[in-house]
Amino acid sequence: MIEDEIIDALKDILKEGIELKKNLQSNDDNNMNYKNEPSLSAMGGKEITTPICTYEDLKQYISKIAKIIDQNGSTDENTGFHIHISTIDENIEVDFYKFMLLCSEASLLHNWGDRNAFCLNVMDVLTVLNIKEANKLKSKKGRVWNLEKRREHNKTNHVEIRTIGGTNYQRKVEQILSELNQFIEIFNRSIKNQNRDEAYKSILQEHMEILKSASEERKEKFLQLIR
Repeated sequence: MIEDEIIDALKDILKEGIELKKNLQSNDDNNMNYKNEPSLSAMGGKEITTPICTYEDLKQYISKIAKIIDQNGSTDENTGFHIHISTIDENIEVDFYKFMLLCSEASLLHNWGDRNAFCLNVMDVLTVLNIKEANKLKSKKGRVWNLEKRREHNKTNHVEIRTIGGTNYQRKVEQILSELNQFIEIFNRSIKNQNRDEAYKSILQEHMEILKSASEERKEKFLQLIR
């Protein structure tokens, strides 16, 4: 009965022309999706995804879905909230390296703690993370980093952010929206062929100094992991 109520509640927040698709093998990006989540199967975990939409629509979905979760379910350290950002023009290129460093500089990569092995901090590779174990995990369970460069159809205009989540994250909508604003600003700043970014140049030089202190083997493995 509770699941029926969740499905009805999700249908009620959909915009005209958008449908709720249940238990598809792969998500329908033009509609909302509700299905079992294998990584949470022992707890009957579910995944909800919104259709591709504008930022204004996304903010509404986030607020309303968070309320539905809080009224009908729960979240724990195994649960996460993923955000996809891309440009309408698929020919635009995003400098992922710049995106990553600017997110780190803005302290956006560790605000939600280390939840599980499927959202590792990309910036920990040089200082904390065991690279052999990181490679093993990445091969075993697909994407594991809290920032990912998505390459559908060899396009480079799409990033996935997996930093947000954990116990009761659905009760922190204000923080989610605040961080989302910052991610979007950094995404726009990371689009290639823009004006010279002197502030980023300084951040990049500082990071390069850190990399210089690492062995050549370690640097190459790091670069392979984030490409």
